[in-house]
Amino acid sequence: MIEDYEIFRNDQPQTKRSPWIELLMSLVFIQTLLFLLPVISGAADAVPADAIQIRIVANSNTKEDQEIKSLVLQEIQPLLQKATDTFQTTAQLEQELTQVSKEFSQKAGDITEQTIHIGLAKALIPPKKDGIHFYGQDFHKALVITIGSGKGDNWWCALFPKVCYQEEEVVEEPVKFWTWDWIKSKF
Repeated sequence: MIEDYEIFRNDQPQTKRSPWIELLMSLVFIQTLLFLLPVISGAADAVPADAIQIRIVANSNTKEDQEIKSLVLQEIQPLLQKATDTFQTTAQLEQELTQVSKEFSQKAGDITEQTIHIGLAKALIPPKKDGIHFYGQDFHKALVITIGSGKGDNWWCALFPKVCYQEEEVVEEPVKFWTWDWIKSKF
C-alpha cells in the first residue's frame, strides 16, 4: 500500500500576473532594444573621430550664390581627390590640404570675385542622416571654404552629396483601421 503523504496547504492567496501586464512589459523591453540598436550596430561610429570633413559655406542663400558654391566644388573636387589619394595619416592629409589651399583659392578666384577664406580648424557640423546612419551635431576638424561673408546654408560634407541632401519624402496615405471604420459606420 502507498504511504500517505502529508499535504501542506498555503493559506495565503496566490496572485497571478495579468497577461496584459506581461504583454506591456514585453513591449517595453522590445522598444528598449530597438532604441539601443543604432548604438549597438556602430552607426554612431560611422565617421571616424580623426576624419577631416569638407565644408563649403556660400555667401548667402540666393540662387546665384548657391550656384557659385556648386561651381567652386566642381573646380576643387579634383584637387581634393588628389590630396586624399596620396596621404597615409591624418597629419599628412592636413599638410597636403594646407599646401593645396593656395590652389583652391586660385581656382575659386577664377569663378567669383568674392573673397575666399580657406582654413583647417574645428567646425560645428550639423546633424545629418544618411540611410540608416545618423551623424549627430558635433565639432569636427574640417577644411572650411567660406565664400564672401559666409552666411548661406552649408554642406557639411561637399564630397558626398548623398549625405548632404535629404531623400525625397514620399507622401503616404493615412492609415485606416478597419475596426474604427466599422465602429464609425455603426453609429
